[in-house]
Amino acid sequence: MAARIVLAVRESQYIEPLLHYIHHSEYGGMLRISAFSRLDTFMEFMKGEEVPDAVVADPSFIEAWLVEGKSTIPWAVLSDAGDVRGKPSGNLAGGQVIEKYQSLPSLLDAILQLCDVKRSRMASISKEETLLIGVVSASGSSGKTTLALNLAKQLGGLGLSVFYLNLESVDSSGLFLRVPDGNAPGLERLLYELKANEGEGSKVKTQLELERYVIRHESLRSEAFRPVENLKEKLQMTRTDTLDVLEQLSGAGRYDVVIVDTGALEEEQTQAVLHRCGLLLWVLTGAKTSHHKTAGWLGHCSNPHSGMLQEVPVKSRFVMNLAADAHNAGILPEGMQMDAVLPYIPSWAIQHHVELCLNSPQFTAGVQQLCSEIIEPALPHVFTGNVYE
Repeated sequence: MAARIVLAVRESQYIEPLLHYIHHSEYGGMLRISAFSRLDTFMEFMKGEEVPDAVVADPSFIEAWLVEGKSTIPWAVLSDAGDVRGKPSGNLAGGQVIEKYQSLPSLLDAILQLCDVKRSRMASISKEETLLIGVVSASGSSGKTTLALNLAKQLGGLGLSVFYLNLESVDSSGLFLRVPDGNAPGLERLLYELKANEGEGSKVKTQLELERYVIRHESLRSEAFRPVENLKEKLQMTRTDTLDVLEQLSGAGRYDVVIVDTGALEEEQTQAVLHRCGLLLWVLTGAKTSHHKTAGWLGHCSNPHSGMLQEVPVKSRFVMNLAADAHNAGILPEGMQMDAVLPYIPSWAIQHHVELCLNSPQFTAGVQQLCSEIIEPALPHVFTGNVYE
């Protein structure tokens, strides 16, 4: 089980590189970090019911916390004063001292020693520890891609290692994201090499080194494939191909969450998503046609003769998007329960609005609530970091 650590420092810029390193290293399975850069939010958290395994913080944070008399939790002071070995003195007597600026492996090993956690980790994370989320819709123009991208950004900002996989025939995420420079070969090469390995007659699926194929969107706080330029490549992607890609992403030991943005439900790629993903977010609008089509597809999935998995309705959650009024977002058909409501943002209707779709405070607040109520409960043992400023 991962050690629960509270980290509190004055500089918010100290936090992000540390969390990023954790999520992409073997420490991701050993440490769950809740990080703070403001004293008030740190104190509020420490007064809550969750008891961490250790607290590591700047002296001012530790001193304020010790006033509350809760020093039974192991703690350490972060020091940038050069020689910091030993124990602190004065008001901070009773804790350890850790050098604030040192190599990240040394820093994290010191934190692990503080809470007496042995350094051990499996070579890869099991499938159950990588949550695959399929974002699907039975009708067009539902805002599915906007939701998927905001989910990736939100979960990445919370400290999770996230991959955004776009399976639309024509990848519309390019309207929202600037593709970073680099020569990563992308999804086409991954599919080619998966087929090549299969052609060699190996019965065991080869786990490829995903870092060769992916790019990182800093604005999205997530990794992804470069958009496929040849539409034919995407159209020829079969159900088996899609399942192979999903297995590569879930078995890599690299990601906590994979968010899959899908195309039409009748496409083979989407059928694979319905089959493999552990959580399905159905995006609806207030239109009756959206409700009717969603109910029709769920009825089809529930039919034992459809060839679909019977558990599709069980792992489905329903998100009402583009709701003008959260209290009057429409009533879903029988057997469907609304799990989240996301607002209609009038400014998105203006020309050149796409840069606003990932930076709307009102929409972001709705996505945060969706993450808290639907997604976080589905992430046991992998929620490796929270950041509070």
